[in-house]
Amino acid sequence: MAKETRNLYELMPQQRRSFETLQDGTIDVLIPRYGNNPVGRVLKSIFNQRPVRVHLDDIGTRVWLLCDGSRSVQDIGRSLHDEFGERIEPVYDRLETFLNQMIRAGLIDWAS
Repeated sequence: MAKETRNLYELMPQQRRSFETLQDGTIDVLIPRYGNNPVGRVLKSIFNQRPVRVHLDDIGTRVWLLCDGSRSVQDIGRSLHDEFGERIEPVYDRLETFLNQMIRAGLIDWAS
């Protein structure tokens, strides 16, 4: 059976975590400290710990907001290039690296 290959540019990233918008317009992504499973929820109620906050800069914030499950990686790259211009180049290399980091951290997933 052949392994299915997917074209990164056609994939649609989707947020998996809640977030808060800060006064400066950037975002903190909130990750439950003990996970979001039943044991994690019990531990959270016992220890009353706040979630881990992952702060995103202006570019990361823009990527996060575009990861709504309806835009492809190619669409997101175009939008970033239009908004940030030369500052974001090489846009697709940087975007791929950032999305892979967010996948590994469990912050986004690919929409089906």
